[in-house]
Amino acid sequence: MATLSELVNDFQGKIASIQQALKSPDAKTQSARLEQEIRSLYREIAVGLKHLNALHDSVKSLIDQYKSTAVSDDESKVMIRSFVETMRTDSLGSSTYVAEGWNQICSGEFEKAISSLSNAVKLNPNDTRALGLLGWAYSYQGMYDDGLAVCLKVLQLEPNNDAVRNNLGFISFKKGIFGEAIEHLSRVIKSGKDRPAVLYAHYYLGLVYLERQMLDDAMFFFSKATVLGPNLIEAYYHLGQVYYHKKMYGAALKEWEKCLKLSPHNWWAKKAAEQIELLKNDEV
Repeated sequence: MATLSELVNDFQGKIASIQQALKSPDAKTQSARLEQEIRSLYREIAVGLKHLNALHDSVKSLIDQYKSTAVSDDESKVMIRSFVETMRTDSLGSSTYVAEGWNQICSGEFEKAISSLSNAVKLNPNDTRALGLLGWAYSYQGMYDDGLAVCLKVLQLEPNNDAVRNNLGFISFKKGIFGEAIEHLSRVIKSGKDRPAVLYAHYYLGLVYLERQMLDDAMFFFSKATVLGPNLIEAYYHLGQVYYHKKMYGAALKEWEKCLKLSPHNWWAKKAAEQIELLKNDEV
């Protein structure tokens, strides 16, 4: 079986051969044959690209599965990356540094992301896309003061940037400034313009109220998050936590079991499995 390198060399040889034929004196008389060869070559390469893209997606899935089983991140980092992954690289513009930074955040390379996005900001200090992602990268590293400063700068430039206001709410939550967290996240929900931001604002508000042991409010926001985002596995996990604290153990078990059904290799599913095991041991 030919290696990928050999196949590439073969295609390059065919392209070079057609290029030479097009330069020859009898190119016009051979136009029908050359057209057919070009079409055939184009189809071969298109099919090859389709298969390579499928393989690329499969490898990405393997990477996600590996990270889920090997992850040692704390919950804060998983929460942040989950939201950033909802952003699409095609909405980040043509900046190489910005696209690099987004990919590095999603790959867990946060120090590299800070470096890439800082370079993007140096080139364009008012690039709100780069600044917004830089704020998330800082948050992931627990550099909340740096993240806060970046978020405030973005909101000076774009007061209605809901994704960044979401990060500001999350930072306020992590710094224990619950009133400001609630204010920022509630504003995102009221705006309703950015659907992923609205979804995560509900989830983050659930975290705020869970931290404050306001369990009914936490239950409301986590439940709403599962409706807005049926695949948001962390919302089911924390809804299970709420039920557990309310001593509704059957309901807690159901939510954690949903995590296992949604994505058995996910980091949150692993946490849910641990909680299920603890709950069953308590019942013995």
